[in-house]
Amino acid sequence: MNESSNGKWQLWYDKILPYIIIFDFILITVSLILNVSEPTMAHIENFDLLVCIILLGEFFYGLAKAPSKKKFLLDRDNLLLLIASIPFDFIIELFIPINFPGSILGYLRLLRLIRVISFAQMGSVEDFFKKTEFHKIIIAIAIIILTFTALFYVFGTSYNPFDYFYFVIVTLTTVGYGDITPQTYNEKILTMILILIGIVIFSTITAAISSYLTDNMIENEDDGIEEVKKRMDEESENIKSELDAIRKENQQLHDEISELKELIKNK
Repeated sequence: MNESSNGKWQLWYDKILPYIIIFDFILITVSLILNVSEPTMAHIENFDLLVCIILLGEFFYGLAKAPSKKKFLLDRDNLLLLIASIPFDFIIELFIPINFPGSILGYLRLLRLIRVISFAQMGSVEDFFKKTEFHKIIIAIAIIILTFTALFYVFGTSYNPFDYFYFVIVTLTTVGYGDITPQTYNEKILTMILILIGIVIFSTITAAISSYLTDNMIENEDDGIEEVKKRMDEESENIKSELDAIRKENQQLHDEISELKELIKNK
């Protein structure tokens, strides 16, 4: 594999494939949470099957290229990726009776999370999380949502747990549809605190993403400057070599003229 092919493979593996996997996981999650029509569900399952085939092909390609097959197969990350790449739900639907519990298929689809975790450790995704520490922000948001849902449920009396969960997310994102509103004193106090936390959280997210994009732009500019500098150095070396060659030719001409002058004097 030449250098150009290696570059294209690295671009696919680091820049494109992780986002395809994340998109696939989002589709699977949506299909589990929402009531999706059968045609839409069929498209989601077909796309997921395609991703599984790609990942299985990549796994066996890596296995074929690995110096030690045994070491490759015993590697924990490779095993997890293999498990997450097998379309268990598709296989079960083919070989198991139709009345097989659909909830089991749903849980099997959640194995796709392993893909996201595996590929979040590579390429641009890893670079994004490393520079922005976005994983810490996500953990903080999850803790806040769960904590405030529990607080509303314990200290509030107006709604059920799911409505409180919905209200916390809507309020935290500063959307505020108004279809569910705080009714009691406790709920109003918790809502005010949640709104302030939401402002801080999403300001932090905006700042982190802006910082990441700005750093990338600066790095790209630096790379461009380095490339220009490298080309200028190469051009300077070429010009220097040409000048040296011209000097040598001039010196040879000077020597030949001197020899001619000596011959003329001798005659």
